[in-house]
Amino acid sequence: MPKQSNTEWATIGKVVALFGLRGELKVRTLTDIPNRFAELAAVHVGDSRVLHVIEAVRPYKGEMILLKLKGFDDATSAEKLRNADLCIPLSRLAKLPPDSYYQHDIIGLRVLTLDDTALGTIIDIIETGSNDVYVVKTESGAQQLIPAIKDVIKQIDLIRHTMHIDPIPGLLDNSNKQDGEEADASG
Repeated sequence: MPKQSNTEWATIGKVVALFGLRGELKVRTLTDIPNRFAELAAVHVGDSRVLHVIEAVRPYKGEMILLKLKGFDDATSAEKLRNADLCIPLSRLAKLPPDSYYQHDIIGLRVLTLDDTALGTIIDIIETGSNDVYVVKTESGAQQLIPAIKDVIKQIDLIRHTMHIDPIPGLLDNSNKQDGEEADASG
């Protein structure tokens, strides 16, 4: 029986369409490094993670690039790559400055308040213009939005797989309100 690879992967792009008749691919980049694909000699493609040599890369529109892979010289051969993820091993990711994290590091962290009250687990990250927002699935199954700002996020511990927060006033109040509480206040 073949030995399973325990390589962990980072998805850095997704093939969204073909471009032209010569096998070029439109790729939506999923990386904050603008020239990530230009720096690579090859990329792993699809669920099987087959390694393909990069022949050419050029910018397209917005967060899109045009990518040419060796061996895909026409639209028919390139068609099978539509919707494929483009990945690299986690070990090839760039080192980040202190207090910076990749999204795959954050998703799955258990969120606790400073007094160790469990809030839930981060299941998604919403990217906004000013700061990210972490989507936390609470113990009750509800979702809570936590802004990724220094006033709230106090500690991220990747070894213990936890994030400690200090909720600003009103951040968690919606989940703690009792029915009729607002009616009593007006009365």
